[in-house]
Amino acid sequence: MNNLVSVIIPAYNAASRIKLTLESIINQDYENIEIILVNDSSLDDTALIANKILSGSKRAFKIINHESNKGECASRNTGLAASRGEYICFIDADDMIKQNFVSSLYDSITRNNCKIAFCGLVDRFTDGNLDKNFHSCKSSEPYIESGEHFIINNSVPPVWCCMYGAGFLRENNLLFHEGCTAGGDIDFITKALCVAEKVTFIEGNLYIYVHHSEMGSIRDANTSEKKFTRYEHNTNAQTSTAEFLAKHARSGQLRLTADKILTPNIFIRRLNIYSVRNDKASYDSFLQDKANREVIRKALDFYVLKKKPEVFFKAFMILYAPGIYFMLRRLSGL
Repeated sequence: MNNLVSVIIPAYNAASRIKLTLESIINQDYENIEIILVNDSSLDDTALIANKILSGSKRAFKIINHESNKGECASRNTGLAASRGEYICFIDADDMIKQNFVSSLYDSITRNNCKIAFCGLVDRFTDGNLDKNFHSCKSSEPYIESGEHFIINNSVPPVWCCMYGAGFLRENNLLFHEGCTAGGDIDFITKALCVAEKVTFIEGNLYIYVHHSEMGSIRDANTSEKKFTRYEHNTNAQTSTAEFLAKHARSGQLRLTADKILTPNIFIRRLNIYSVRNDKASYDSFLQDKANREVIRKALDFYVLKKKPEVFFKAFMILYAPGIYFMLRRLSGL
């Protein structure tokens, strides 16, 4: 029998969409799956519907209920802690996977002895727009590379298009950054890629990412205050990522990216927060710190101009026209 694969689903108020998600997992052509649904204190019948569907299937499953709403990142960590599988997949509660999603990723990750395998996705729209195929990887051919290669080449896949070795995640203490309403996904996958010596990319858009009016990214940004909170959380997650890369990156190019692009951009984002809040005192105080200015000055480099020109020009404006930058950012918002 093939190794057990744990499929982890964080779910919050997903009653209207959880049926299609679970059926797509139940109908996988890979036999040895355990389904772990973490009900994050939903206010609807998510857990009841899920239990009815899963009880009627032949799949092993667990439903774990949070007593209070902890967020998607915490739910994934709960699922990880409860998992028994040698391989892990994360599926969102409003998405679907094609019938060969698990088997294709499993075949590639085991055959090539890799730590992570990933595929492309289908963007599906409920407003009548046509499906769109998306692949973060620039190549149309499957291949194996170090995880750092995908970070350096801006080919970081979505966290849910992947299969991970469970032992690899535990050995590297890879968990989701809890408390983030934004940025937790990219933080996790970037850290995982950083320490993964071998990653395989396979052909096929096997994950179906469903765009709808109730999805979390819309729900969590439907007011200016929530949008602002997401921006702050995203900035905190990026800070965690940059610190991890600075410590664990093996290649000089990745360390250079963390030092000259990621970290200066985090400082720029913090100045953006002060600007939008119209907190000129904090903005000025931050820039008066020579150490802060030196971090931002690192972005004034040809490497940054070539890779991330927007970071280069923002850094230039902040250092040489800070008052104008403050005013423009104040007017334009986040």
